[in-house]
Amino acid sequence: MARVLILREAAEAEKTARELSLAGHQPLMLPLERSVDIDAPLQEALGDAAIAGFALTSARAVPALAGAFPADRRPVLCVGRGTAEAAGAAGFPDVRTARGAASGMGRLAIETGITPGAILLYAAGRRRTGTLERALDAAAIGYRIWEVYDIVPVTLSAGMVRSVLMGGPPDAVLLLSAGQAEGYLRLAQEMPDLFTPQPRLLALSERVAAALPQPWRAATLISREPTLASLFERLG
Repeated sequence: MARVLILREAAEAEKTARELSLAGHQPLMLPLERSVDIDAPLQEALGDAAIAGFALTSARAVPALAGAFPADRRPVLCVGRGTAEAAGAAGFPDVRTARGAASGMGRLAIETGITPGAILLYAAGRRRTGTLERALDAAAIGYRIWEVYDIVPVTLSAGMVRSVLMGGPPDAVLLLSAGQAEGYLRLAQEMPDLFTPQPRLLALSERVAAALPQPWRAATLISREPTLASLFERLG
């Protein structure tokens, strides 16, 4: 059993903690980020475009999309099972899932019957990797980006961190975003006594690991696939 530190926002951290517990590990939660809604006018993002469907890379964007397009029958293309489940629970009847990374969204769009030249509405976060956009560009699928949430850092007191790590440094730290990697780096540098010896760092992707400096990056284990299940395999 490994003591595993989770850094994602509280609601998502609890879901990950349950999965870790089922896998036989002890979760420790220190949310270093939180989601905030952005009140961005839909019409400014959409313009006069006629959209053939929707794209989502995070469940955080589902409430805004469901509020603007309740139970819309056009296809909703999602990255990851969790995002797809949230879209289905919100009432969208036609939810499709790209396995793993956003790089598969162009292929998924074509398989769904969305033709080159058609336009998707991408309900997105303010911080994006550009992977989905590049995948749609490669498939000649158009898109409009509607920013509906942002991820902002959370500052934790030394007392709060110590209370979570009373049993000593974690055995491993899950890094699921570049923001979490940057946040963990700050935390470990500000409170080195709480993270010595250095835990194993497990990154969801190469892009996440790239947010760390050398030699931290070189010592980071990277998931074979950009999924939590694959990342958990690195715990051994």
